[in-house]
Amino acid sequence: MRNLVWILMIPLLAACGWHLRGVMPLPDVYKTLYLQSSANHDINRQLELQLEFNGVLLTQTAEDATAVLKVQPVTIERRTLSVASSGQIAEYELNGRLQASIAVSGREGETSIEVKSRRILSNDVNNVVGTNAAEQQQRTEMQRELVRKLLRRLQALEQQPAAAQPEPEEG
Repeated sequence: MRNLVWILMIPLLAACGWHLRGVMPLPDVYKTLYLQSSANHDINRQLELQLEFNGVLLTQTAEDATAVLKVQPVTIERRTLSVASSGQIAEYELNGRLQASIAVSGREGETSIEVKSRRILSNDVNNVVGTNAAEQQQRTEMQRELVRKLLRRLQALEQQPAAAQPEPEEG
């Protein structure tokens, strides 16, 4: 009986659109992709893993791919938000930005993509080591978030043109 319940539950979950976290089914045009990246090793590795996890075959050359994804170096800037009465930084923010472009074979031009992430951190002057560790953790999480946002943007790119095209006229 228990097995029967599981057998009935699996198609129900699939039918409602449920999927594992991190799974973003990308359009077929991106299923064979060449990644040309100037980003650091950590970003490249996260991006490669996420693409492969989502069923994308990464090629060794641009000629073998249906699309080319060019990723620029990720920038994460630190900016002071507030200063304590003692003159020390009380809060600061981290602003991350990832710029990329996608070119699909058979189409003219490239589509530019920019994703951003922002974090606000408190500066504990009594625990400098802990504050630095928290900042490093936030930077790593920002990189992961930027990769996820890039994949969501790629997913949305192919949905936009279909909705924007006018219906053919009969006549």
